[in-house]
Amino acid sequence: MTRRSAAVGAGVIILGALLMFSLAWGLQHAALANPPLLGKSAPNLAIRTAAGDQVNVGQLRGRPVVVNFWASWCTSCVEEGGVLAGAATARPDVAFVGADNQDTAGGFLAFEQSHPHPYPAGPIVAGTYQSYGVAGLPATFFIDPQGLVVASFSGPLDAPTLAHYLALIAS
Repeated sequence: MTRRSAAVGAGVIILGALLMFSLAWGLQHAALANPPLLGKSAPNLAIRTAAGDQVNVGQLRGRPVVVNFWASWCTSCVEEGGVLAGAATARPDVAFVGADNQDTAGGFLAFEQSHPHPYPAGPIVAGTYQSYGVAGLPATFFIDPQGLVVASFSGPLDAPTLAHYLALIAS
């Protein structure tokens, strides 16, 4: 085998691996972009805040709700934190809930000390992230006042994108 044919073979392998990675990434994000629960009632989910309060998404019916799945180890979650905090402060008509996902108790508490949420946030104590179809973090779901999932977004939110989705659930 010549060096040229070995290089071509290695290139084909690398190209194939990149194609497989791209396909897997696309399927993950496509699944969240149009989850099976779109237009259906939001699944049961409750979190426990650092103060010990339990917040259940189902009990927030009658208000628009934003559920953000995050974790202390997720750098993109830190990036979008300011955007969510600003919107939660500016939009008291919308209930924001932060569902700490696949994290440790110490990680959650340290995160809350350095990046406190101005809305209820904490580990999931009832329900699961899988019931929402979360494949990666951060992931955000937008629920209308009737409790129906209207939209979802995978990845870190920026202010214009969040404003777009808030317009879908809140007038």
